[in-house]
Amino acid sequence: MSVTDRWFGLGPLSVRPDRQRKGIGKALVETGLKRLRATDAAVCVVLGDPVYYARFGFVSDPALRYGDVPPEYFQRIVFSGAPPSGGMMYHSAFDAG
Repeated sequence: MSVTDRWFGLGPLSVRPDRQRKGIGKALVETGLKRLRATDAAVCVVLGDPVYYARFGFVSDPALRYGDVPPEYFQRIVFSGAPPSGGMMYHSAFDAG
């Protein structure tokens, strides 16, 4: 297993507007992170609101990039090993095209 086999993306994550502010999103993120930690994941990245995801330990890192997305919106948590750097991409199944 290579190091990158232990890198994961969290998302896409969404809660219907009429169900927001009830802890559903928080529960989804916390459950996802708990499951990743249990599987010996090394890194988890997320594309989203930096204020929201900071509460879970995600941080923006200018050394980590995702296309032309402003760096503050692409964040990571490192569970083990060195922080990743360079350009990242999601699996082709998530391509919009």
